[in-house]
Amino acid sequence: MSWQMVKLKDCCKVIGGATPKRNIDEYWNSPDVPWVTPKDVSNLFGTVLEDAPEYISAEGFKSCATYMLPKGSILVTSRAPIGNIAIAGRDMCTNQGFKSLIPQDGVDGIYLYYCMLAYSEKLQALGNGATFKEVSKKIVEDFEIPLPYPEDPEKSLKEQKRIAAILDKADAIRRKRQQAIQLADEFLRAVFLDMFGDPVTNPKGFPSSKLGDLCEDLFLGLTSKVDYIEGTNGFPLVRAKDINTGELSFDDARYISEEQHKKLTKNHLTRKGDLLVSKSGTLGTCAIVRTDREFSTYESIFTVRPDRSKLDLYYLIHLLQNKGFKEKLIGNKVGGTVSHLNLKMFRDFEVGVPPLNLQESFSTAILKCEAKLEKYRNSGSESKQLFNSLSQKAFSGRL
Repeated sequence: MSWQMVKLKDCCKVIGGATPKRNIDEYWNSPDVPWVTPKDVSNLFGTVLEDAPEYISAEGFKSCATYMLPKGSILVTSRAPIGNIAIAGRDMCTNQGFKSLIPQDGVDGIYLYYCMLAYSEKLQALGNGATFKEVSKKIVEDFEIPLPYPEDPEKSLKEQKRIAAILDKADAIRRKRQQAIQLADEFLRAVFLDMFGDPVTNPKGFPSSKLGDLCEDLFLGLTSKVDYIEGTNGFPLVRAKDINTGELSFDDARYISEEQHKKLTKNHLTRKGDLLVSKSGTLGTCAIVRTDREFSTYESIFTVRPDRSKLDLYYLIHLLQNKGFKEKLIGNKVGGTVSHLNLKMFRDFEVGVPPLNLQESFSTAILKCEAKLEKYRNSGSESKQLFNSLSQKAFSGRL
């Protein structure tokens, strides 16, 4: 198959965005022009952003250098973070956190979307900046993507549409699995609120205690400098990024020697049934240790071992992940450029303590739901692997 790497500026129009002045009321709170920020794409579940949660006025639009992107444009975040992708479901404009793409004739928009999705990590790696990473318009314009049969536009477009249709079907399966997990999570949050009420306002008047007093142990990961080893023959060193999905993952873990592992964990060894909580990075993300495998944790993680006679593990994790409670917890963060949770503050944080039998009833409901969720997670992992495999083949001309 004839393929060619083509610069985005040669097959698309690359468009930035801008923000009207916030201190001029006439520019805001108007139904005139949908205006998108990177956060709106980061929180998107599907492929298409149908509308914007915020609008600007026609005067606000004219006052700044934003641009009205036509429906079907590919929204590409260029900072905070780089490489989140969506399709514009209607005409809309963006702030300066985008370098969006308007495909030229001969480029299929759905193909372009999946191509940018597959190459997003490569784009992220090109980011520059001290406070936060960003890619410039020039970097995006010079970014190369593969196009089939560039010498024959009609044949190229037909092949792009064929590939896009295959990836669309695979992606739909992947998203259905994600949606099932999301709906289950929403159900469990509703059950939690029904049984315990809002944990911030505590309307049921449960007594409260310091988190540290409700735990057998609560400790910070290693703070010493370590030397990583090549390969996977040592012990995984789990960092906050390894629990960002809410599940413990060793996929990208670094490894340390057995000697370092024993030395560094001689006082604190994480074990099955513990709860890992990120103290930096994505603050407050939790993951249950479900494996007997020994590993070390880095200083970006708290290990929480609740006293089961006082605190049920599943009640605790849903308490910490409750939106209002999590915001209250994160409100105790310290630090300047890199914020983090302080161990003493975390130990001293007051939590509501419902009767243990009520906590255990909630745990029973969780475990029943978890059994079903595990099937979805397994099938979701398989559908994700299938989608990634198809993407790799698609954009190397092997599909």
